[in-house]
Amino acid sequence: MLYLERWIHQIVKDALEIDRVRRADVEDYQSQCLRRTLEYVYGKSSFYRRLFDDAGILPDDVHSINDLPKLPLTEPHHLSENPYRFLCISQAHVVRPYSFVTSGTTGPQKKIFWSRGDLDRIIEFMAAGIATVASPVDVVQIMLADGRPYSQADLLRKGVEKLGATPILGRVDLGVDEQLSVIESAHSTVLFGYTGQIFRLSKELQRSKNLSAAGMKAVFTAGGYLPYAMRQELQRIWLCPVHNHYGLTEMGLGVAIECEARNGYHFNEAGLLLEVINPVTGEPVPVGQEGELVFTTLAREAMPLVRYRTHDISRLIPEPCPCGSATLLRIDSVRKRLESIVTLDDGEEIYPSLLDDVLFEVPGLIDYQAVLARHEDKARLELTVEMLAQDEDCIPDIYRKLLLVKPIARSVARGRMLEPTIRYGAMQSTGQTKKLLVDSRQ
Repeated sequence: MLYLERWIHQIVKDALEIDRVRRADVEDYQSQCLRRTLEYVYGKSSFYRRLFDDAGILPDDVHSINDLPKLPLTEPHHLSENPYRFLCISQAHVVRPYSFVTSGTTGPQKKIFWSRGDLDRIIEFMAAGIATVASPVDVVQIMLADGRPYSQADLLRKGVEKLGATPILGRVDLGVDEQLSVIESAHSTVLFGYTGQIFRLSKELQRSKNLSAAGMKAVFTAGGYLPYAMRQELQRIWLCPVHNHYGLTEMGLGVAIECEARNGYHFNEAGLLLEVINPVTGEPVPVGQEGELVFTTLAREAMPLVRYRTHDISRLIPEPCPCGSATLLRIDSVRKRLESIVTLDDGEEIYPSLLDDVLFEVPGLIDYQAVLARHEDKARLELTVEMLAQDEDCIPDIYRKLLLVKPIARSVARGRMLEPTIRYGAMQSTGQTKKLLVDSRQ
């Protein structure tokens, strides 16, 4: 059984005082937590009291998770406008305020507040999540940008320690040789870092080092979409499985992890309730249909969020997971955000993962930047690519890959879009944010 599933089962068993957990028990537990959360925020949060009153609904009107659609949605801009209205405890009891801009967007800054209990629960989930790939004998190298107390790196470090494994806090500003020196001296067996950063490091290191002999047990990527071609390349380089993590700061950083099947995410169902809605109408969509992910926190003390719109587009996978989990839901890969979708002049839609899927099939590609500009009253995709070596022969291959993106190919064929341009250039190497498709047409 997946470690995360055992962890969730134990929480449900303790709460319901049962010996065996079925899917119905998980939902009963969630319904109990939901009712408590609604009573809590209605009594403590000025934002939710006003929101519920304006909608003409009371916590007693919600009896189970099936009643969630009765409740109004919480929009991301609500957090930006006045986060203090969400607070359910005094500011004196806030241990960690966290200001951020959603990764992969250029929107306004948001602020989240966590209590000591909230942070402890985040650490517990991180321990359960990292246990998917690590055990107490492993050395986990954490390559995240911020190592301050209660940052993502520090919380993951504490989670690794809770598991009993050894954490190594790396630095993202080290050079390639220095990163390799840390890996070798610490005898790291699990590598955790931002997707783009891990890929860049791996591609550059492979030029001088046989990384398949490094003894890496698993690579765990976070902070961005993981294209199939990139996963395959990382697995070839390190000769180990590559797992991806899906996280949201608003939901406590850690949200979902890939199991051994690496085909969709299992998420923290002990702390989060998930819906998938039509992003236009707000209505629930059938299981298996793509829509916007909406989360409700079930155990948050400082700043609970009810029906929070993530703007991330995905779906619940209806088929059983190959890992054998009988009680946990599974989210498909998150390929796009509402803000990442760019509409071309003829109505076609493109977004970064469409480019990721084809461009990272090009050997030697490290990173790219895409800008949609306007020339001669027509749109043109301007691509800057960073390669291990500037080989002019790769340009035609990249061009052919771009035309495999059907919306681009159709727009060019209709004469509504100019042919793409490609040039070489260096990218920023932090890899902290999701890929953006910059629209500079206006």
